[in-house]
Amino acid sequence: MNKLTFAYIKTVLLSVVFSLAIVFGNTQSDIPAKPNPVKFYNNLSKAFPKFLSPSEAQAIEYKLKAFSDSTSNQIVVVVVDTLNGLEPWAFATELGEKWSPGQEKEDNGIIVLIKPTGGAGQRKTFIATGRGLEAVIPDFTCLEIVNNELLPNFKNGNFYLGIDAATDVLMSLAVKEFNFSQYTTNNSSNSEGELPLWAFFLFFTVFILIAVFGKKNGGGGGTYYSSGGFSSSSSSFSSGSSFGGGSFGGGGAGGSW
Repeated sequence: MNKLTFAYIKTVLLSVVFSLAIVFGNTQSDIPAKPNPVKFYNNLSKAFPKFLSPSEAQAIEYKLKAFSDSTSNQIVVVVVDTLNGLEPWAFATELGEKWSPGQEKEDNGIIVLIKPTGGAGQRKTFIATGRGLEAVIPDFTCLEIVNNELLPNFKNGNFYLGIDAATDVLMSLAVKEFNFSQYTTNNSSNSEGELPLWAFFLFFTVFILIAVFGKKNGGGGGTYYSSGGFSSSSSSFSSGSSFGGGSFGGGGAGGSW
């Protein structure tokens, strides 16, 4: 199975799993509230209040706000202590749905989720892409960005360098300064071997969810979420910036350190 075929299958399956989770659960109550006023770098961690230094945080905030103002694409970095029992992809995707970065008609938002708490292998990061960016930043490219930019720096404690490098690549891909195949060619990654495990997990999860919830709803009589996405509202921001109502469908990839 080539990368593009798998990325398409994974996106469809993630959308199904995410939709079932929304229909049969109330997981958005476990997601932090959208910041007011809007911020592009959000450190919600109590364990790591100085995850970035004030000057580093300001530099990331300024860079991402300028990118939003000049392109309408919006990248939001969020640091949390806990995922509230959710998988990283589910937390990041639902955070994207609740906060709605990107524009409503473009769905061009990105969430960079970071959970620095826990022991080795328990610290998590995930890049979630809005529906409108899944074609230009596909899942396997997100995985390569995680493996090439985020994890090597995070393992060495260079959190600012990791975020700065990853967002630089995401910005360039979003505005098509170069395409994902060029990034793949120029950056070696062992991500290809990890993807089939996602496929197995997702197929298994879909079948389990359908079996469980199908029985609970009398064999298919329940309400199902439409593939068209979720509607979202956005609050105003005094500086002129706001999250514009972008939608997320489960695209992206992550890793741990």
